[in-house]
Amino acid sequence: MILFIIPLVIPGLLGLGEVELKSPIAVRAGDNLELDCLYDLEGAPLYSVKFYQGDEEFYRYVPKESPPTRVFPRPKLQVDLGGSNSTRVTLRAADKDLTGAYKCEVSADAPLFHTAIRTAHLVVTVEPQRGPEIQLEKTKYTPGERLRANCSSSPAFPAANLTFYLNGAKVERSDRNRLWWYLKSEERGLESSRLELETIFPGGNLQLSCRSVQFSLYSRTVHVDLTEDAPLIAHVLGPTSSHDSEGGLNMGHITTRGTLFLLWLTVLKVIYTLQR
Repeated sequence: MILFIIPLVIPGLLGLGEVELKSPIAVRAGDNLELDCLYDLEGAPLYSVKFYQGDEEFYRYVPKESPPTRVFPRPKLQVDLGGSNSTRVTLRAADKDLTGAYKCEVSADAPLFHTAIRTAHLVVTVEPQRGPEIQLEKTKYTPGERLRANCSSSPAFPAANLTFYLNGAKVERSDRNRLWWYLKSEERGLESSRLELETIFPGGNLQLSCRSVQFSLYSRTVHVDLTEDAPLIAHVLGPTSSHDSEGGLNMGHITTRGTLFLLWLTVLKVIYTLQR
């Protein structure tokens, strides 16, 4: 005898369907922050939705309770109840210390009480107070000369990402281009960054640029023009010096002095002839 087993799917018996926690990758300090917990109960009733900062619960929604929302105090975390509900929690004036992992936990009601948890990581940024700055030894170079430059960013959180460009083309690390990136801890938990470049000046006129970036929230670029330092050409003739720039004699003066000398010899010869 052959038995056929036909699966019977009843809405609600499979528990939770798709659960997703949507949050920005980064948000500026002082801006509001929204976390969305999207879920499909597949017909089952909702028991609760909970939000966590790390492992600490700070917001709960239970439809059977009155009121259905409840807030658990956390340092520097301000829940806006007016902007929070069964799928969303809104945080006012985000602080950089709120950077970290967040979780939403969704539980279906009886009879299964299935639970799903999703996690997302976000960063609360503090922008640099000043744009990037480029420092150079000089702005004129001869072809083949070594060029050294550094670009620095003022304190921020996290440290701004720095990139050099030459005539709009990104400078990549190679045998020709050497790059060093430095990070320094500053007050109030901020960080400053510095990028150093060493390359060979190819000649001509160039534009050296440095771009400072924090995610898609902040971007500043500074430019410096570099020019080719053409060698000075020594003057062959000159009215004031008897020597040129290479230490040789000035032929213009030699010609003039030679003429005067011959003229003087002629005068002496005439005088000598008259005396005889």
